[in-house]
Amino acid sequence: MSRGLRFRLKRAARQTREQHEHIHEILRDFESAVTERDRERLGEVYGLYRSALAAHFQLEEEVFFPALHGLHPEHGPELEELAAQHLSMASALEDLSLRVGTEAVEVFAAELRALVSELGHHEQREERLVRQLMRRPDAEDQGGPVPAPSRSGIESSS
Repeated sequence: MSRGLRFRLKRAARQTREQHEHIHEILRDFESAVTERDRERLGEVYGLYRSALAAHFQLEEEVFFPALHGLHPEHGPELEELAAQHLSMASALEDLSLRVGTEAVEVFAAELRALVSELGHHEQREERLVRQLMRRPDAEDQGGPVPAPSRSGIESSS
């Protein structure tokens, strides 16, 4: 693996971990807003969540997935499917954003938790693939495997 590509993958893995931590913090704020039935705060937190996920998806689609595809083109279809799931989830988040202030807090929260659960399953699939690809011998030349992003805690807390 080239040194430049290896550096980019390590950097992307670190950024991904940081993004996961930030998203987890936002979800805690979301649960707090639900508990307090604070519609205004719920809308603000939901906006932050959407923005954080958009940045996360962008990092994976523009840096992580292309680098993995370049190293392991045989996994191209899996990586393309994961990227397509990003589009599907972003669309669902957009649809949900139209209802953030119009539905009962509990109904909106249940819908978002279902989407968060779907995202958690998606994240597990991504992490399994990344770990598998980073353990391969060609990933270990020039200094060992690139660390996979850690679990994000993006599961539903219900």
